[in-house]
Amino acid sequence: MAFSIALWIDAVHKTDIDAGILENRLVTDGAYALTRNPIYSAVLLLCIGILLLAGNLLAIPLTLLFWLFLTVALKETEEKWLLDLYGEKYRQYCARVNRIWPDLKKFRQ
Repeated sequence: MAFSIALWIDAVHKTDIDAGILENRLVTDGAYALTRNPIYSAVLLLCIGILLLAGNLLAIPLTLLFWLFLTVALKETEEKWLLDLYGEKYRQYCARVNRIWPDLKKFRQ
């Protein structure tokens, strides 16, 4: 849960995604170097942490359904838009950074 909060803070406040959007710049540093969708990732990880803390293992499949929904929704909307906007640069970014699940090896660097 602590990691999810740190990821969210980095994605929203430290990386300054708003400036990247205003400058029409693909943001790939900070939390966006760990996962292409760190805000969604943070929410997903926080939900998993809360469910585990509550001992509600029966609700874990709901979290997996949420992950599946995010994956399909992102592929069909945001990722197509970003590919049209940034082309090969976005394709290369996708090849090295996971969509939702953070690459924890990069977190330790």
